[in-house]
Amino acid sequence: MLFARKPKRRLGIKKALAILLVLCMSLFQSIFVYGWQADNGDGTFNNPPLYADYPDPSIIRVGNYFYMASSTFVNVPGLVILRSEDLVNWEIAGHCISSFTGDSKYNMEGGTKYGNGCFAPSIAYKNGTFYVAVTPNGERTRIYYAKDVAGPWNYNTLGGSYFDPCLFIDDDGSAYLAYGGAWENQIRMVQLNSDLSATVGSPRVILSYKNVEGTHLVKANGRYYLFNAVPAQRLVCSRANNVWGPYGETITLCTAGKGGHQGGIVDLPDGSYWGYLHQDDGAIGRPTRICPITWQNGWPMFGRPGYIGQVESRYTKPIQNKPIKVPATSDEFNSETLGLQWAWNHNPDNSKWALTGSTLRLKATTGKDFWNARNSLTQKGQGPISTGTIKIDCSGMQPGDICGLGMLGDPRGYIAVTRDPKRIIMTEEDVVKATVNNITSNILYFRLEMNFITNKARFFWRDDNRDWQQLGPEITMGFDWQFGTFQGEQYAILNFNPNGSNGYVDVDWFRLNDVPGPTPQPTTPPAPRDAFTKIEAETYNNHLGIQTEKCSEGGEDIGYIENGDFAVYKNVDFGNGAASFEARVASATSGGKIELRIDSINGPLIGTCTVAGTGDWQKWSTVTCDVSEVKGNHDLYLVFTGGNGYLFNINWFTFNKKDNDDGRLGDLNGDGNINSTDLQILKKHLLRITLLTGKELSNADVTKDGKVDSTDLTLLKRYILRFVTNF
Repeated sequence: MLFARKPKRRLGIKKALAILLVLCMSLFQSIFVYGWQADNGDGTFNNPPLYADYPDPSIIRVGNYFYMASSTFVNVPGLVILRSEDLVNWEIAGHCISSFTGDSKYNMEGGTKYGNGCFAPSIAYKNGTFYVAVTPNGERTRIYYAKDVAGPWNYNTLGGSYFDPCLFIDDDGSAYLAYGGAWENQIRMVQLNSDLSATVGSPRVILSYKNVEGTHLVKANGRYYLFNAVPAQRLVCSRANNVWGPYGETITLCTAGKGGHQGGIVDLPDGSYWGYLHQDDGAIGRPTRICPITWQNGWPMFGRPGYIGQVESRYTKPIQNKPIKVPATSDEFNSETLGLQWAWNHNPDNSKWALTGSTLRLKATTGKDFWNARNSLTQKGQGPISTGTIKIDCSGMQPGDICGLGMLGDPRGYIAVTRDPKRIIMTEEDVVKATVNNITSNILYFRLEMNFITNKARFFWRDDNRDWQQLGPEITMGFDWQFGTFQGEQYAILNFNPNGSNGYVDVDWFRLNDVPGPTPQPTTPPAPRDAFTKIEAETYNNHLGIQTEKCSEGGEDIGYIENGDFAVYKNVDFGNGAASFEARVASATSGGKIELRIDSINGPLIGTCTVAGTGDWQKWSTVTCDVSEVKGNHDLYLVFTGGNGYLFNINWFTFNKKDNDDGRLGDLNGDGNINSTDLQILKKHLLRITLLTGKELSNADVTKDGKVDSTDLTLLKRYILRFVTNF
């Protein structure tokens, strides 16, 4: 991690401008169709393998796979793990960090934590378990562990805070942690216990060298090699015959201008080695590059013979005939989970977002501006040129909401739609630079183009009646570790309101370079629910915004319901059709409405049930409404609408079939109702006190099995108590 402080500056044209211009002209068509693909398909590849901000790489090989851990700072989920079969074709495998603790600023409460969080992780493997060491800035060092890099990950917290920790496991299974910051001019090491949950003994200084940090320790050919970055200057290597040193010899492997810094080496199955490091590359951030290792006098020199100290833009692939892979980017938001490419800016407020089955619903968060807005959903900018486009439905917005597509970094900007007045704005550093008034459409498209050759970004918009139009001036992109995010420019989907709101926006899709996202893989549905039995409201499969609470009628109910919230109940079986819906509700306000939709948040509307105020959040009443005929199995969406504030609580709900046998089945006294009176009549019949005959006896056979017995009594009782709604 870069530590030494320096004045804030803007970075200009990339050093390799001429080379990249030629490369991009030759790849121009593929850039805008597929995005960056390092594998040329002819046995060669172009550096970087990932043309995006993957800094502070730590790479190991386990069997036939390579695994890389990389810094993610305040993005959540954090600490990304990637996997590859050849060091060229990578896919995102998972994340170690689900949220940050220790400071409310990670929740954007009382400030922000840009430049903090997760940086310089180190990955290792021992006896079937993956380990990742990381020191969240200002906290004690954590050792994450998992059997599968996809997770789930757990972690142990060590007793100290070790800067840029390097996790090294020797051939005998002994584990060590080497660490040090550039201001210390030293690298220290401490041993870990057998399960890597605590340190053993005292740290020792193993290297004294000016401004070193970002340690990587590798054992190769019987020797120990200690790699360290001199930030923004060079990568150096020291060697020893013992893990504790002395590391008395040090050599420069490459300079930042020719190769990069912060890296190490990794072995291939054939016994050869390749080097990896990150390179400061302007607005894109610090992409990871790789190169062959040439051994000279026992030193692992970066580069091929004749080009020692250089990391070139094109090589023969380290391993041939592996499938082409790139990390996911585009997303149709049709899955049950967000794609692994996405990360929230700081810890998200999970009550403010949900996947609806067809869209991403983002409720407006409270923030004074984009920089301080929680729940902006980000992914990495892609080089050398890329566009990110979103389609949104803004009909659920409220006055003051600002929702659209942003560029998060240094500088930052966005294009967004606002309400009252309804207009489109483009900003730079939260200053409005351009405006379009008289917007009438609720379906809008926003586009951000990032050109990392010229370091320029542009914003565009359209609706279904107009073609793309640029809005506002170009923004000169940059990278600033001291006052910025410490990351390359990111795409960001945003929705915030400086004054607070319960408005929302539905994001239909995000597409990189106009390529649609993948079709989600079908999942096994949960067991069917009978629509005609009582369904407890708290047994939802998915939701937005609601919470469960203790119910005065027993069990739990759902509450804290606001406009735009919803609850999803998967695989509800409506049989041959439903005629009506009823729900047990309570409201201390004026209530609202329950929209009944099937299969998605915007799916067919089969009914709308009005909920009036009852005078208290636990004063319950039953509301009913007709539903249009719906048959078979569907996912049921209860979508809640109304004014500001909380609307109502729900204890349970059910659907009713059409009247059976013209209403006679179960009606034993012929009064047109089925209630406790009929239950008492049936009890007397079974006790031989008063015998039923004729039509009354026929109506008592609610199980329709040709006889009247205790089974009919049980079913009739369940019907009256609303555990079932039909015979």
